[in-house]
Amino acid sequence: LIDPVLQLALNMTYQCSEITGIPMKYTFTLTAVFISLAGCSEELPEDYDRVVMSTLLSATWRTECVIDGENSYLPTLTFTSNGGEKYDTGTGTSSNIYHIGDTTCATFDPEIQDINTFSYSLGEYVIVDGSVDELTEAMQIDTVNTTEGSTDIGAEEFDIFAIKDKFTLYFGDKTDPTNGTTADLRPTQLTDIVKYIR
Repeated sequence: LIDPVLQLALNMTYQCSEITGIPMKYTFTLTAVFISLAGCSEELPEDYDRVVMSTLLSATWRTECVIDGENSYLPTLTFTSNGGEKYDTGTGTSSNIYHIGDTTCATFDPEIQDINTFSYSLGEYVIVDGSVDELTEAMQIDTVNTTEGSTDIGAEEFDIFAIKDKFTLYFGDKTDPTNGTTADLRPTQLTDIVKYIR
């Protein structure tokens, strides 16, 4: 007979794939992680929430269309988890998808501009005040600029993020003094001024 914890992991990862559209390769990987972490325990692994959050983050996210004179663009973030035991590191890209001569982000041949790369690591969960989309918990995320040839290569940023209902991504409010330039100045609350969807 299959262990109840493993059965739960299998059921939840299958449902996650069916409902959210997360690629099956991540779903199968999740199942393997659950099996390796669960062992003979009767409780879910301590890193269960982190693995789920990391897997949800591993996607392409875009903001609403931004008008720039006669043009428009979609700020875009892509996260790719490195996997591993805790799913707490990865790489990513940030870019702007420009639609020249169009203010609705609807052309068929947009240009990808302002491409930057970064690495990231996930930290601890933190409590937030619920003022943004009723979210009361966020996760720390640290990024390092890895863009080749950039004058800011190696620059670090310290932030928080939260995902609402699997499809909306929020980051921290970097209003001074919590501007994210050091770990001590990491944002303590989320902001909905800019939000990403997938």
